[in-house]
Order: sequence, then structure tokens, then C-alpha cells
Amino acid sequence: MEESEKNSLLGKARERLMDVGDEVSRLKTEASQAVEEGVAAAGRLARRGRAATEDFIDDAAQHIQHEPLRSVAMGLAIGFGVGALAVWLATRNARE
Repeated sequence: MEESEKNSLLGKARERLMDVGDEVSRLKTEASQAVEEGVAAAGRLARRGRAATEDFIDDAAQHIQHEPLRSVAMGLAIGFGVGALAVWLATRNARE
């Protein structure tokens, strides 16, 4: 190969490497921004979830204060139902 062809190929390779380096830098910046946006979105979601949970707890407390007997009856019924389900599942597995 002639000297000018070698220099031409080296020049093209150098240009291509610079282009690739620029592209890598751009992709790194975009990835960093995407991660930052994801973290911010997760924080917003966590705050909304916390607020919704607090609202639910406040509503439940208010319901219990306004209808205490009904609340106790519901708690007993749910507890009995869960206990019956647990016994049924335990005996069903023991039989098999």
C-alpha cells in the first residue's frame, strides 16, 4: 500500500473513532437522564402511595369511631372466615 493510502485510511479510522466517541458520550448522557427521571418518578409514586395509605387509615379510623359495633362484628366475621379457611386448607392437605 502506498503511504497516501495508509494516511487516508488512518484519517478515516480516526474520524470514525471520534464519531463513535461522541455517540457514546451522547448515549451516556441520555442514560443518566433516564435514570434520574426514573428515580424522580419512583419518589413521586412512593409519596402518592404513602398519602393514599394515610387517607385509607384515616377513613378506617373514622368508620370505626362512627360504627364501633359494626366494625367489631366485621372483624370477628373476617377472623372467623380466615380461621375456617386455614383449618380447611390444613385438613385438606393432610388428607391428600
